[in-house]
Amino acid sequence: MSMPDATQQPLTPPPPDATPTPAPTPPPGGTPPPSATQSSALAITALVVGIVAFLSGLAPFWGIIAGAAAVVLGVLALKKQQSKGMALTGLILGAVAVLTSLLTTITLVAGVGAINAARDLDRHVTPSVAAEEPADDETIEVAEPSEEPAEPAAPAAPAETAGQSNAARAAENYLRVMPFSRTGLIGQLEFEGYSTEDATYGVDKLGADWNEQAAKKAQSYLDVMPFSRSSLIDQLVFDGFTQAEAEYGVTAVGL
Repeated sequence: MSMPDATQQPLTPPPPDATPTPAPTPPPGGTPPPSATQSSALAITALVVGIVAFLSGLAPFWGIIAGAAAVVLGVLALKKQQSKGMALTGLILGAVAVLTSLLTTITLVAGVGAINAARDLDRHVTPSVAAEEPADDETIEVAEPSEEPAEPAAPAAPAETAGQSNAARAAENYLRVMPFSRTGLIGQLEFEGYSTEDATYGVDKLGADWNEQAAKKAQSYLDVMPFSRSSLIDQLVFDGFTQAEAEYGVTAVGL
């Protein structure tokens, strides 16, 4: 039996087949990290809306709405630290669109208001041509000049003087405080220094109901002391009321 050769190397078993290392699995309940596209969704949306708003910025109202949306989206994208370039671009384009559309809207509204005002003014100022033109079958009569001389125009009423105006105001103030007869109020104004003409003008200008004043005067006397019918009538006549006014006033208070 032969001995093995000492120089011959011992045989070693072949290495086992290499198996692929499994990929690490996410922890239970976890979510995979967002992709670059998902992390820039708001920034991309802000950029797209900003471009649309900028291109339609001259449209009234619409540019304001779209531009405001782009600004809001751009701010949200910046807060979430998404693509700063796209977010800022969308925000700036949206702001420009808002300003442009706002100016266009103001100009449009002002123009419409000016047109409506011009139409209203034209309706009030422009005379009706149809009303001025005579009908085809209507004959136009020319008035012949009158041989009689024209009557002179009545003189204009003189303007109210300062004294008359002040007398009227003073008479009104007195009647607000207490009742007066016509002659009694004229006498009171004369006592204040007004002329008889001014005092009479001021009292008559009021157009007061002297029967009503007599009734108020009679009631004021009865509030202080009792009177008979005849004595109260005499008192009112003494105050300047006429006999008829005095009797009316006493009857009005129940005597």
